[in-house]
Amino acid sequence: MKHDTAKRFDYHVWANQKVFEHLQSLPKELFTKEIKSVFPSVSAVVVHMCVSDALWLNIISGGEYDEAKALAMRLNEELKEADIEKLSAFFDETAHQYQAFFEGAENLDAPLTVKLPMLGQRETSAAEMTNHVINHGTYHRGNISAMLRQMGHASVPTDYAYYVFQ
Repeated sequence: MKHDTAKRFDYHVWANQKVFEHLQSLPKELFTKEIKSVFPSVSAVVVHMCVSDALWLNIISGGEYDEAKALAMRLNEELKEADIEKLSAFFDETAHQYQAFFEGAENLDAPLTVKLPMLGQRETSAAEMTNHVINHGTYHRGNISAMLRQMGHASVPTDYAYYVFQ
C-alpha cells in the first residue's frame, strides 16, 4: 500500500506539471524576463524548485548536507540557462527518483538524522522532509503565480482540491 507521503508527493508532481505545461503555453520571453519580485525571473524560481527537490532527495536518501549542497551548487550552474522544457524534464526525472525511493524504502517514518549548518543535528524522517519538499513547492508555485500576474498573465490553479477533485 502506498504511504500517505508518497500520495501527497503525487500532488506535488501533478501541480508542478500543471505549472510547467502552462509556462510552456505562454510567450517564451516571459520565462526569463527580469522583474522586481521575490526572484528575478520565473525561470529562477523553477530552477530553485528543481534544485531543492534534488537536494532533499539526496538528504532523505542518506546523503550528508555538504554533499547535497555541492550537488545543488552544481545543478544551479547546469540549469541556470535551461529552458522550461529542459527544467520540466529534469523535474520529471527527479520525481521518478523520488518514486523509486518511496517504493524501495522500508519505512518512510523511520528516524533520519540530518545535520544542517544553521540548525545543527536534528532527528526527522524521510516522510517529514518529503512534506517539506511538497510545502516548499506549493510556496514557490505561489511565487510563480504572482509573478505571472505581475506580467499581465494568469496562472493555473494548483490548489490541492483541484488535484483531489480532478
